[in-house]
Amino acid sequence: MSASAVKHRMAVGAKTSIARLCGAANMERVEQSIILPQWIVVRLGNDMNWWVEKTSEEIFWPREGLSVLDPRQFRDIVERLGEYEAVGFERATFAKAFVLFAPEAEMDEGRLRLKIALQPGEEGGDKLFAMPLFANDEQSSYRDLVDNLIELRVKLLNKTHHYAQAVDDLELEEELVAKLNDRYFDGGSLHCYDEINEILSWSPAEWDGSDEIRDERARQEEGEREEEV
Repeated sequence: MSASAVKHRMAVGAKTSIARLCGAANMERVEQSIILPQWIVVRLGNDMNWWVEKTSEEIFWPREGLSVLDPRQFRDIVERLGEYEAVGFERATFAKAFVLFAPEAEMDEGRLRLKIALQPGEEGGDKLFAMPLFANDEQSSYRDLVDNLIELRVKLLNKTHHYAQAVDDLELEEELVAKLNDRYFDGGSLHCYDEINEILSWSPAEWDGSDEIRDERARQEEGEREEEV
C-alpha cells in the first residue's frame, strides 16, 4: 500500500471515529435532557458558507450568527486535527463542541433542512453537517474548543519549529480578536470554519535576524569593493 493510500485510510478512520464520537455525544446530551434542535434550516450565504436560519427549538444564538460546517469543511477540519494528537488533542473535545446533522430535504435553491444525527453510520462523515454548541455568552463547548486549539497550535509550532523566541498563546489570540472585531465592524460575521482554519493555519511573524545579516554582509562586500578600487 502506498504512503498516500495509508494517509488517506488513516484520515478516513479519524473522520469516521469523530463522526461516531459526535453522534454518541448527541445521544448523551439527549439522555441528559439537554435541549438540542431536532432539525434546523440552513441557507447558503454570499460567502458560500452555510448559516442557520431556523431551528426546531429555541437555542442561544451568538451575536456573530450561528454557522454550520458543511460536509467538506467537517472532513477537512477532522483530517487536519489528526496531527494535533501528538501535542494533546482529544477527539472528545471536538465531539462536545458540535451537534451533527444529516440532510433531510432541499427546501429551495440555497436552503436545506437538516435533521439531527444521533447515530451516524460508517460513511456518515461524508454527508454530515456540524453546528457549534453555545449555551450562552459565558458557557460554550465550542469556545472551549477554540481555546484548546489555540493552545495546541502554539504547542505544535514550538515543537516543530525553531524560532528565535518561543511563540505564546497571547500573540495568536490578539490576532484572532483583531480579525473578529474587523469583521464585526464591517458588518460581517466570522464563520466557524474560517475561525478554526485561521487557528490551524496561523504562524507568527518570525524574526530570526536573517534580513539584518544579509544587509550587514552586503555592506561588508560593498566596502571591500570600494577598497579594491
